[in-house]
Amino acid sequence: MAGTERRPFDTSLQGLAALYSRHFLAWLRGPRAVWEQELNSVIVAQQRRADFLIRYRDEEQQQRLLHIEFQTLVKKGDPREQMPVRMATYALFVLNRYGQVPDQVLILLKDSELSRQVPDRFEQGRVRVDYDVVRLWEQDPEPLLASGLVGLMPLVPLTRGEDVSSLLERCTAVVESEIESGQERSEVLAVTGLLASLKDRSIVRAFFRTKSMLSLLHETPLFQELTQELVQEADRHARLQFLQHLLEHKFGPLPEDLLTALQAVTDVDALDRLGLAVLDAVDIDAFRQQLPLRSEDG
Repeated sequence: MAGTERRPFDTSLQGLAALYSRHFLAWLRGPRAVWEQELNSVIVAQQRRADFLIRYRDEEQQQRLLHIEFQTLVKKGDPREQMPVRMATYALFVLNRYGQVPDQVLILLKDSELSRQVPDRFEQGRVRVDYDVVRLWEQDPEPLLASGLVGLMPLVPLTRGEDVSSLLERCTAVVESEIESGQERSEVLAVTGLLASLKDRSIVRAFFRTKSMLSLLHETPLFQELTQELVQEADRHARLQFLQHLLEHKFGPLPEDLLTALQAVTDVDALDRLGLAVLDAVDIDAFRQQLPLRSEDG
């Protein structure tokens, strides 16, 4: 998760991995791997930081490096920013700095067509860098839950299965039973809620309200980020509903394809502009011409 501007998912996952680096090591390299040292992961020249970089010893007592990169969304764009190129860049940076190519794991958080297509290697000419790809939505939640490793619990709601509420219930129970510190428990639950919102924001909000945890979490910066996103989404939804009412009042029942196109408009300013366009449109086809072109984000 690169770049100079940090987003809530970036900072929360980096903080989680740093606090529970031994848990991530045990998950990805087995319980017999021995944690040794957290390493500096900043690439100064590119203003970029790897999400997770540690030194450890494997089952054969060989000293190795482990690099983990989390990715929320996979988008089309500059080829130099695509995940295979970025993973290869990190590998060469670590080699230059620490004298060893790291074991690399790319953890994809959110299912999409583009996420399903991410390869497990960079290969161009004679250069090849291999890495593991973990797609969380394909992972069985049971091993994570049974491990009791609280640092992994925020990942559970993004694993296989549609019942987000049940997954939240179970991983939250582990966090509450295993973490004694109230502050630490609040932070882990905040990350859990933030990540679960990638799957279903409305369920996350209802879950924490039902559990009377909103008062526990509202002071944490990470949960404030989640709350802000939920407020913004509610604002967008209200504007969209108003726009649909205007259209129905002027043109009658709306065709399904137009409703689908309106649902795809995520920018609130664009919704406001469409509200004004309704006043000027002589018919529904004239209004359609004002719809923004849909950009493919995978």
